[in-house]
Amino acid sequence: MKFRLQCAGCNAAFFSTDRKARYCPKCVTKRAGKSPPAGVKPDSRGKPPARRFDAKPARTSQPRAADAPPQPRKEPVKLPPKVTELTPELREQVAQAYQQEIANGEASLQDVIVRISDKLWVARKAVGQVINRILHPDVAVTPEMKARAVEMYSGYVARGERPAGGRRNTIAKELGIPFRQVRDIVFEWAQKQYAKSPTAELSREQRFEVEKLYCDELSQPRYRLEEIPGKIAEQLGYTTTFQVARWLDTLHDDESKFERVADVAPEIEQRILDAYRQYLAAPKPPEQGLHFTIANQIGEISQRQVHKVLQHYRNRQRAEYPLK
Repeated sequence: MKFRLQCAGCNAAFFSTDRKARYCPKCVTKRAGKSPPAGVKPDSRGKPPARRFDAKPARTSQPRAADAPPQPRKEPVKLPPKVTELTPELREQVAQAYQQEIANGEASLQDVIVRISDKLWVARKAVGQVINRILHPDVAVTPEMKARAVEMYSGYVARGERPAGGRRNTIAKELGIPFRQVRDIVFEWAQKQYAKSPTAELSREQRFEVEKLYCDELSQPRYRLEEIPGKIAEQLGYTTTFQVARWLDTLHDDESKFERVADVAPEIEQRILDAYRQYLAAPKPPEQGLHFTIANQIGEISQRQVHKVLQHYRNRQRAEYPLK
């Protein structure tokens, strides 16, 4: 039996008894003239077998990775923390490094602090303190200057005033005293005031009582604004005028701290103020903090938003107080 096939070489039709034949007799004759490489035999159709790539050369007798001894793992080098407490010798090194830095170029103060910190392995805050003393050396402070600094600070607290740049910075600029010296003067005076109190630190319940009495005075004016801390301290008996004034000063915090806090809708603000009035009418403060409690009670607002609303409300009440 013969099969009609098509030649894979010239595409001509031919007949063959081999159904698997690929070439016509003419093409088989032509291909027979091409001898395959030595050692390679053509297949039954006269076609050399497909070319095979030579096998890869055998590996040398080097050990495999699995047979090689494990390499020790390199642990990351842990640097010690930077020094925060400076000795006199280290302070001198920081001062010398600062003089070299400013002599070598015009880098910013922050860049200089970073470079010295990394070079001497000293905390940046400590480096900044040394440089600050170089830029703003201590001055001789007379008793009159100390008294004036205390008078200005206590007046700011009593009136609830917060000048631009901060109270201590304002006092430092007006008196020509470095900020750190003003800070130390105010701190020393404040500690003496706390030492005079029968209660070293007011508890949460005691601060709650102070806040309730203060808000009552704001709603029904009887005294001048600066007299209220003394009247509250006299009524309670377990605190001093200074302690009351400092706590009321905290209640009237700087509103600039809340500039990035989103405002709430008017109806939400009203609900916050209603919750605050309920808080003041209660016999004791809630178990959780005030801002946390109100935020959870209303929902979908943050504690900072509650704080912002209450700060604005208290500051508005104080600004509108008739007896200055």
